[in-house]
Amino acid sequence: MSAINIAFKRFWNSQTGPKTVHFWAPTLKWGLVIAGISDMQRPVNKLSATQSLSLLATGLVWARWSFVIIPKNYLLASVNIFLAGTAGYQVSRIVNYRLENGDTMKQVLKYMITSQETVKTNTPIAAPPSTVSNDNLQAH
Repeated sequence: MSAINIAFKRFWNSQTGPKTVHFWAPTLKWGLVIAGISDMQRPVNKLSATQSLSLLATGLVWARWSFVIIPKNYLLASVNIFLAGTAGYQVSRIVNYRLENGDTMKQVLKYMITSQETVKTNTPIAAPPSTVSNDNLQAH
């Protein structure tokens, strides 16, 4: 047998080879990394803060976990390191954009978690005009 055949057979029959979920789950997860890379061209105000934050957390947790489980899964580690990197970049873009547009750090953190816009106004919001006039209040 040639060296290539031996290496392929070892890969094919390994605990993290293509006959297991340990191979296919991380392989398909590269789609999230590719989507994150394509989002680098997207305007910052069109990015989802909660999605980017959750992808960052997912990448960090699973990158660590891939070294704890048996068998160690380096393919899982690599995809999650890249996932955390792309999501971290998007989070930093969102934070910088929000800070440059006048949000405080507290407002940015609230936005990152809830995706709710803060109302930016220097004047109090006036109450809507009353539709009830004094003439209508008189007893008939």
